[in-house]
Amino acid sequence: MMGHISPFQNLQKLDLSHLPALKSIYWKPLPFAHLKEMVVHWCDRLKKLPLDSNSAKERKFVIRGRADWWNRLQWEDEATQIAFHSCFHLMKYKFLSGGCKI
Repeated sequence: MMGHISPFQNLQKLDLSHLPALKSIYWKPLPFAHLKEMVVHWCDRLKKLPLDSNSAKERKFVIRGRADWWNRLQWEDEATQIAFHSCFHLMKYKFLSGGCKI
């Protein structure tokens, strides 16, 4: 019999960029034991992260994104929202000489 499988168990960085149709990462909260950074950029339909208050226990990682996306997120509960509030860092943009941003 197989043991409990935890997806993304060894993931250290999750970079989701330019995925306009993405609505979900995983159907239930995940522990992300080794995650150091999560970047969400131009994924406007992603309204919920696979996190709960247990995902934050004794783990510190950074979540980078745009303020408007962060403010629209739906949380598992208020405890989860409070637990991850300090993890959010506003995405910084670099402008190229032609005016394009990356």
